[in-house]
Amino acid sequence: MHRKSPLDKVLGRLEDLDEVNLSNLVQRLARERKLLETVFDVIRDGILVLDQKGIITYSNQQGRRLIGLKSALGDKVSLLRAAPDLAKLLGLDRTSEIIRPEVVVREILINYPEKRYLRIYAVPIEGTFTEKISPKDAGITVVLTDITEDRSNVAEQIENEKVSSIMDLAAGVAHELGNPLNSINIHLQLLQRSIEKNKSESIQDKKTEKSLDSAIKEVQRLDSIITHFLKAIRPTIPDFKEVNLLKVIEDILYLKEKELNSKNISIKLDNQGKDPVLEADTEQIKQVFFNVIGNAMDAISDNSEISILISREDEYITVQIIDRGAGIKKENVSKVFDPYFTTKKKGNGIGMMVVHRIMRNHGGEVGIDSKYGSGTIVTLKFPNQGKNQRYLEQK
Repeated sequence: MHRKSPLDKVLGRLEDLDEVNLSNLVQRLARERKLLETVFDVIRDGILVLDQKGIITYSNQQGRRLIGLKSALGDKVSLLRAAPDLAKLLGLDRTSEIIRPEVVVREILINYPEKRYLRIYAVPIEGTFTEKISPKDAGITVVLTDITEDRSNVAEQIENEKVSSIMDLAAGVAHELGNPLNSINIHLQLLQRSIEKNKSESIQDKKTEKSLDSAIKEVQRLDSIITHFLKAIRPTIPDFKEVNLLKVIEDILYLKEKELNSKNISIKLDNQGKDPVLEADTEQIKQVFFNVIGNAMDAISDNSEISILISREDEYITVQIIDRGAGIKKENVSKVFDPYFTTKKKGNGIGMMVVHRIMRNHGGEVGIDSKYGSGTIVTLKFPNQGKNQRYLEQK
């Protein structure tokens, strides 16, 4: 037997109520409705109530926000018009002969009013109009949960784990390459000493000695590359000390002076205000500028200019490295920080990934603005001295 609600009991005695009691009942119902609406409006999930025709008869604030329904329009709007993707998911675009699903639990991507992932939970309202009603004629209650941030966190976690796995693999390969290189270097040096002991003036011996010397230098160069590679990709906790960014940049420019002169590249360094001092790991910050300035040098032709602008804001010290080189194609900008992505013929694809990791570990930001054929601006934002830096632990 169907159990009657208190409201059903009151409505059943409606004819027996006098004008005063009827007025009190209406006021009481109005207060209860207002209370329920207030409660529903503070709920973080969106709530939509639809009639059998798919018309929105009630929506809370979050529900209207998620589907982009303006408050001025109010309710009594077709869901098929307000949110077509959601309406189709609920089967509201189907003919009346087709039975709609009784319960819908699904995650969907919507693009209006903004790109978001929503978890949908929809159930028919039992006894909407009669005691026994078919599913196709029932109203629907829809609960919308915004899971965009959860999706983003999961995607970021997967990406971090993927990058970490790649880095571990690369470090393992580099380490394994380092062992035989050391062995080759030792044996080459022994061979060189042996030749020096039995040194003769023959042309053949001189050629052998020269070739051996070149082989030793190349092995040492490869060993140096692997050592720097391992330092770059192995995550280390920053050793925060007071650092003058201007001095760091000048040190990197001094290291690259020979290469800059050979290509006749001029540097325009503009420091606005007092020296940019902050708390950072000097060696890691040097790595950042070494990679970014190196990329700018590779992007431009001979007889060109690189601009470095330093400015100070309330929260950050900002450094912009500007080149007017080849630029980056639009479809490649989002891939710049991906491991092993490079458009250079001799690039290894880890430079900007390392920059991104170091900046993140210092609580900073790195951004890229580029136009293919016009040039690139790399913006580095460092937290001001005294601001809290954070280190994101690497797994």
